[in-house]
Amino acid sequence: MFLLSGMKKPENLVHINLTINTIMIKIKLYQWVSAFFVLILISGCTNIYENGTELATDTKPYIEEITVDELNKKIENQEDFLLIDVRQLAEYKKSNIPSSILIPRGVLEFKIGNEAFWEEEFLYVPEKDADIIIYCKKGDRGILATKALDELGYSNVKNLSGGIIAWDPEFDSGSDVKQEESGCGG
Repeated sequence: MFLLSGMKKPENLVHINLTINTIMIKIKLYQWVSAFFVLILISGCTNIYENGTELATDTKPYIEEITVDELNKKIENQEDFLLIDVRQLAEYKKSNIPSSILIPRGVLEFKIGNEAFWEEEFLYVPEKDADIIIYCKKGDRGILATKALDELGYSNVKNLSGGIIAWDPEFDSGSDVKQEESGCGG
């Protein structure tokens, strides 16, 4: 109406339009920032596990495993590999796979590259590409240990599928060996 009669737009009307545009831009920015924080919140709530078994189940697709038959062939063929038992000392003393070395799951990351530890075992520190087979009682601690070594740069690490129970079907874990309840699985 003002423009048709040749009159100028009042300055306060221009100011109102700029204020409305500024408010709309701020609202859109607020919506985007809110959506971003909601997305971060939602993505941050994933991968919370109730116990070590759930964590091992979720980790299993990211590691390599070896079967009992494959392990037995390696033993029969006298292949060069390192067999690590990640159970606790009491479990290891009760029964273990011959020629295995005990490095409990809780200290594995600290001992695997520790020269003094390997000297006590009369062995060399394993190379990053060494053939390493991990085992535990049922496989869950082994899965987590295998993933940990992989993350430390060891490129040829496998978990014994099913653990010592699969290797020795007559294995009796017994009730006299206290099970660890540290959330590391079985």
